Amino acid sequence: MAADVVGPVGLHHYYAAVGNRDAKLATLLELLQALQATTNRRHLAICCSSRDTLDAVVHALLQTRAFAVTAIHSDLTEKERELALSNFRRGAFGPPAAAPGSAGPSTGGGGAAGPADGGEAGSLRERGGLDAGAAREVEQLPSVLATTDVTLKALPKELLPVGVSLVVEYELPPSKEVYSRRMQTLFGGGKDRRAQRCVVVDMVEAGAVGAFRALEGFAATPVLEMPVRVEDMFTAQS
Repeated sequence: MAADVVGPVGLHHYYAAVGNRDAKLATLLELLQALQATTNRRHLAICCSSRDTLDAVVHALLQTRAFAVTAIHSDLTEKERELALSNFRRGAFGPPAAAPGSAGPSTGGGGAAGPADGGEAGSLRERGGLDAGAAREVEQLPSVLATTDVTLKALPKELLPVGVSLVVEYELPPSKEVYSRRMQTLFGGGKDRRAQRCVVVDMVEAGAVGAFRALEGFAATPVLEMPVRVEDMFTAQS
């Protein structure tokens, strides 16, 4: 599940300072496009505090047609959230391995989708602005999971941690509890983080200095300025 480890493993935390909300969205797109240009195809999660922000981020990403975007929010049913997360994991990491001695992939729970799941998966793709003819192309794109904090609490436990290598905190966590939930849900616990390079990038608007100072107080590691070469976040000592 983990991406190829090049630099030191563990949690590495960075921030990107932006002037305002419009600049924040532009900076996010520049960051993701720069990562896309690197040799390693990285899969990531974007954390938002509100549904309005989530919608704006997802819309901007879909407009680029450069990412396979999965949006999980509170308007989805429990079954739809489970299916969306399963599809994200399948697109990012491939189908789950069959258990030893089993005849093939399981069709229950969070396993590979069976025929009954195909229609629902198709409808979710269409909601994301993708038609069925683009499905094969989507599978070759970097996978992006966009979610709200409310939804993180409702994700199916059997599909966690998500296992991404990069988390973008598009909106700063308002508390240590929210921050910890993001890290635990998306990266896993301490053992999981020590097994791979886990990178967090915080998008900090000019008016959010107070929230950023609070984050520095409860973040698991020092929050450093994002390097000019974004790939250095995954390779350099920090």
